[in-house]
Amino acid sequence: MRAQPRPPRRVLPWILAAAAAIALTVAGGVWITDRWNADGDHAAPMTSDDATATPTFDADPTGCLGGGSRDAAMVLAAQDQAPHTSNGAAEVAAAVLRWMHQYPVPSVDDIDQFEQQLVASSSPYDLASAYADDPNTSGSLVPDGTPFHLSTVPGVWHLESYSDVDAVVTVGAGLVIDGELHPTFRMAKTFTLTWADDGWQFDEASLDRTTEELFAIGTPFTGGC
Repeated sequence: MRAQPRPPRRVLPWILAAAAAIALTVAGGVWITDRWNADGDHAAPMTSDDATATPTFDADPTGCLGGGSRDAAMVLAAQDQAPHTSNGAAEVAAAVLRWMHQYPVPSVDDIDQFEQQLVASSSPYDLASAYADDPNTSGSLVPDGTPFHLSTVPGVWHLESYSDVDAVVTVGAGLVIDGELHPTFRMAKTFTLTWADDGWQFDEASLDRTTEELFAIGTPFTGGC
């Protein structure tokens, strides 16, 4: 945990939109988040040209580090267990994806815990307001008010760039609707993570690849949940 409390969040940088994509010849969906910097410009995403260190490949990402629950405790456990490697970053990204996209949405306490302990100090997110504005994070694949969550069992990941202090990873997962894994619906998101004393921290999320593209080039998780 951080020694100092986070400063009050002053902005609402979660810009929500929805887009349909094709994944493995089927419809897929995304819930896009973007971040604005203090000048009102989009923060530039890292690309493969930004990589300054060779990724360390230890244990292949399982997609289920932290356990099968979908609460903030799961993401914190993944953060605590993830090594300072590219695969560790992929595990945390998968945990954040599973936590972020579900209905009912995370509780206020869970959101506060996530923002206090897992969001990089440079990113003043107001996630609670974003959920209040649009609680359906399925990209319109699931009707409003319908319970759903994500499963990394059919999921994949792709390392976009890596350095000792930053990692950009795109992860994808399948939608579980009313308790059943949908045979075709998939979701993809790119995460920028920053390494800090307490592990990999969430910096921003974006839509850098289509679902179709990710599932064509991505590496399957070894387990998933």
